[in-house]
Amino acid sequence: MEDELLSVLSMVAATQLALESLRCKDTARALELLEVDLDANIIALAKLSKEVAPADRERVTTTLRQIRLYRRAHPRRAEADLSSMASGLLARAANQGGQRAHEILEEIGD
Repeated sequence: MEDELLSVLSMVAATQLALESLRCKDTARALELLEVDLDANIIALAKLSKEVAPADRERVTTTLRQIRLYRRAHPRRAEADLSSMASGLLARAANQGGQRAHEILEEIGD
C-alpha cells in the first residue's frame, strides 16, 4: 500500500509540475516531465505484462508498440535540464528510466 501511495503521489506531483510549466509557457520543462512520466509508465507496463493473463498481455504489447511508434517519430531527448529539481533526483531518475524504457520498447516484437 505504501509503494502504491508513493507512486501516486509522485505521479500527481509530476503532472502538476508539467501543468504549471505549460501555464508559464515553459514547454521544454513540461515536455521533459511528460517524457519522464512516459518512461516510468513503460517500465511499469513491462513489469505488469509478466503478471497478467495472455489477453491482457497482448493489450500491453499493443500499447508498448504504439508508444514505440511515437518515440520513433519523436525520439527521446532531454527537453529541459531537471537537475535543479528535487536535488537532481528527478534528473537521475529520468536518465536511468529513459534508458530502460528504450530497451523495453526495442525488445517488443513487431
